[in-house]
Amino acid sequence: MAGVTRRRAVGLLVAVAVLTVALGGVAATPIAAVYRAGWLASKLSTLPQPAPHRAAHMLQPTSVATNATKAIEVSPTGPGAILLQLAARDVSPDAQLRVMASGFRSGELLVVAIEDMQGQIYANATLQADGDGRLRETSLALPARLAAGNYRVIVVGNTSQRTASATFQMHDTPPTVTLDAYTAVPGHGVSFAGNGFIPGEVVKVYLGPSSAPLLSAVATGGGAVNGRLEIPKLPAGAYTLTLLGENSQTPTSVGFQVQRFTPWVVLDRYALAPGEGVGFIAHGFAPGEQVFVYLNALGRTTGTGTPVLRVTADLSGQVDIQDTWSPALESGTNVLRFVGQWSNATTTAAFIVLATGQQTSQQSVQPPESPTTP
Repeated sequence: MAGVTRRRAVGLLVAVAVLTVALGGVAATPIAAVYRAGWLASKLSTLPQPAPHRAAHMLQPTSVATNATKAIEVSPTGPGAILLQLAARDVSPDAQLRVMASGFRSGELLVVAIEDMQGQIYANATLQADGDGRLRETSLALPARLAAGNYRVIVVGNTSQRTASATFQMHDTPPTVTLDAYTAVPGHGVSFAGNGFIPGEVVKVYLGPSSAPLLSAVATGGGAVNGRLEIPKLPAGAYTLTLLGENSQTPTSVGFQVQRFTPWVVLDRYALAPGEGVGFIAHGFAPGEQVFVYLNALGRTTGTGTPVLRVTADLSGQVDIQDTWSPALESGTNVLRFVGQWSNATTTAAFIVLATGQQTSQQSVQPPESPTTP
């Protein structure tokens, strides 16, 4: 009977070892475990034999030693590791803290708190784990007036009392931005420089009410960002240029003026003999836009009738036509009207066609007064 009791005592000690491992304790070495098993067996040899039905509910290891020459092998059981993750560890007062957690009990309530490094609690909230004991990505509003520095977010299971924590850093210096020019026409480039962003975050640049950024840049380790953007095709007027960090969510803005196009044109001659050609160079149109040229079309700003030329401005907004162009001209004053098809910008130039037999040197002919450009 004493031998049976001793064997059961050894089994009890092994079960205790398994329970210690499951609760996070440090498992004993195999030799020490065997010596304690023998000592406990001798102490329990006089105890009453436990009832069989109670022994069946004891925690059983997956593999146990059968004699002093074998080590005790234990396969811990129980919940997986408790894990708390933050989508971003650098935040600003305008940002939200996005947390994810796992390893809690199914469906239990989770108490979430934020504290500083001195242990001061600033806020707490109650969430709930899902059926797998997980907290899917959840956004938490940060407490107001949280100063710059390091903080800890703590999640505690209300039933299991399991606890997880992670640190984050608060940045409360508002970002700034400067431009190398605060006015430009569409198609022209403007350089920007920003500071005060969270290191490594993506910063997007917006102009006006559009929800689509013009471009994105990544902040340096010092929170600086810079780049060059092309002003899109927008109507002339006042706009706001805004930089917004994806993590910080604190915008910084400056005013920006989109100018209207004001083209102008120079003819290669302003007095033509019958049959002579005329050439011109026009400046100030939108880069790459199509320009219609009308002859003696004075009725409307945009020209009337059929254009005598359709030309395309180059990337600098310039149109250049050689003097080999010979339109059908009438004696007297003629007017060319240039209309940008995207910008709607217009300019005009007047010249004189001499009567047959009339000869006047170019040096003595002054350009006729052009109609006023609207």
